[in-house]
Amino acid sequence: MEGFKPRTRDHPGVTVKSVLYDRLPEPLKPLAKRGYYTLVTGRTGGALHSEFVAEFFGSRHEYERYVSEFERGRVERLRNDALAEYRKLTGRERLSGVDLDTARDYYALTRVLSPSTVVETGVCNGVSTLAVLLALRENETGTLHSIDYPLVADESLEEFRDETFAEYGGAAIPSDKEPGWIVPDELRSRWELTIGKSQRELPRLVAELGTVDLFFHDSEHSHPCMMFEFELVYEWLADRGVIVADDVTWNDAFSVFTEVRSSNDGRLSHNVGYVRRTE
Repeated sequence: MEGFKPRTRDHPGVTVKSVLYDRLPEPLKPLAKRGYYTLVTGRTGGALHSEFVAEFFGSRHEYERYVSEFERGRVERLRNDALAEYRKLTGRERLSGVDLDTARDYYALTRVLSPSTVVETGVCNGVSTLAVLLALRENETGTLHSIDYPLVADESLEEFRDETFAEYGGAAIPSDKEPGWIVPDELRSRWELTIGKSQRELPRLVAELGTVDLFFHDSEHSHPCMMFEFELVYEWLADRGVIVADDVTWNDAFSVFTEVRSSNDGRLSHNVGYVRRTE
């Protein structure tokens, strides 16, 4: 949830201010986020997640079976090796971008849907990319097509914000690495990476693919870019295809999109939403 900013403009009557959040001690910030989103939505993160599990999985047991895969055995080994490399090179314990709880859900969702064509915008160090590719390997089918416009660690954040959007949270890759560098070689046969802005590259990609079974948004979290990606991909989304979007609380693009589309939508958590095409 890097870049979290409670917004009174989007939620009238909620008086939580970003400046107050910024002053909180780090250990209290996760509690503040959960409390804020529960107040806004009237539902806890646990309730939202239970609805996600009920929507996509035949039972809680099936979901937990995929979670167990992610946390044990050969999947766990590859995941842990990649994250150990991340920590060694960056010196950080906390991951930038998608956290492990969300990555676990991305893995389980990709496993249960068994998609042929997956598209992802926003790669950074590659945590979500790793989770999806691990699932595709277990499925023994499918290809992940990723688009990324990376911030490199030794580049100016302010200049990058001028090129993208002013509220970019600052997630960056090491200066000597490429996007998705934590992905091990043995998973890369099912991965195609394009460097560039999604506004330029995504139209060409989806036209070439013809159909998208599963789409993950985690690129530029500006309102125009998010609406652009949602609307474009929805037109190419397969029947029962799914759009997943991280950082949906940054603005109201996701809520506007789902309201206009009258879609079958929900949340993996307060900050991660999904849309399922049912036409």
